[in-house]
Amino acid sequence: MNFSLIFLFIFTMGSLSLAHSRLKASDSIKIRSMNPGVKTGPCGGLARVAQPAVLKAGDTVTVTWEETIYHPGRYEFYFSQSGDSNFTLLKTVPNGVNNTPVPHQFSTTLALPNVACDDCTLQMIQVMTENPNNPSNYYSCADMQLKAIGTTPPTPAPSHTDPNCP
Repeated sequence: MNFSLIFLFIFTMGSLSLAHSRLKASDSIKIRSMNPGVKTGPCGGLARVAQPAVLKAGDTVTVTWEETIYHPGRYEFYFSQSGDSNFTLLKTVPNGVNNTPVPHQFSTTLALPNVACDDCTLQMIQVMTENPNNPSNYYSCADMQLKAIGTTPPTPAPSHTDPNCP
């Protein structure tokens, strides 16, 4: 077999096994998978995590992610308060990194909606724009619960059992 063909095969297979982008786990981000090559939305059919992060509704969180193969484009962050449906856009971050060694590390802050939900999903989409007429996407999801900001319950009125007390 031709050495050039063997090299091309190994190089191509190695490139296919490398990551593109993925959310990184933290205390406030419980990712569904370390797999950075999820090409099927909204979350690659991956099961939700058993213990999602619990955050306050309306909180601001710092999200980190990495890209291991550079692609021009952008990162879009979406939120669903009902599992993996009805996503709303939270933020778009352009991918302005190029000509530097990979992996590229990114972070941004996101303002979470002021809603309570038990099966919320944070979704990151890497939109690759090499072919603007047919962009390609990678998906990464994290699960969370948003709890209403606690309020102090009203103090109950004292009950009087003493007949001499009004």
